[in-house]
Amino acid sequence: MTIWEEARLSVRGAIRVLRLDPDGIDDFNLTMSGYWRSFYAALFLLPLYLVYLQAVPIPKGVGVGRYWLIEAINYPLAWTLWPLFAFYVCASAGVARRYTTYIIIHNWAQVLLFGGQMLLVVLAYAVDPGGPGASLLVPVWIAVLAAETLIVRLALGVTWPQAILIEALSFVTALLLSLAKQFVMIGGG
Repeated sequence: MTIWEEARLSVRGAIRVLRLDPDGIDDFNLTMSGYWRSFYAALFLLPLYLVYLQAVPIPKGVGVGRYWLIEAINYPLAWTLWPLFAFYVCASAGVARRYTTYIIIHNWAQVLLFGGQMLLVVLAYAVDPGGPGASLLVPVWIAVLAAETLIVRLALGVTWPQAILIEALSFVTALLLSLAKQFVMIGGG
């Protein structure tokens, strides 16, 4: 199967999973090869990410070269840091055998979730160059967190409290990476 066909089936599977269809998992390539191929989702989203970076303003006092260099380092980190931590989180939660299934679904779902967030921000900046307000972004972030918690629950087969805790760890990981990026970009060396 080509990567394009796998991507199409996997995004369809992500839609089905988010619609609470447990058979949506059948659309994913749940092999070790499918695990590694799920990281192609980052490549599929890269053009939209570049448009997103063009739409958002560069922080004051940050040179264009520094901005793009830091973002170029941040993007692959954002795609690999949580899967690395999730390996240990899944082992600690006693669901290590479902780790690859979780990451495969998580990665392909990002085409919808992260892609949708970026598209919304790009459109918001197109309408209002001052940028989208928190009243627009906070509900979107809450919806994404809810969707990702659902993916954790379904893919790992954990209880709701465990799913919420695992998604909270994912959120904190992303938040810490974002804070580190901001520190290096604005406040760090």
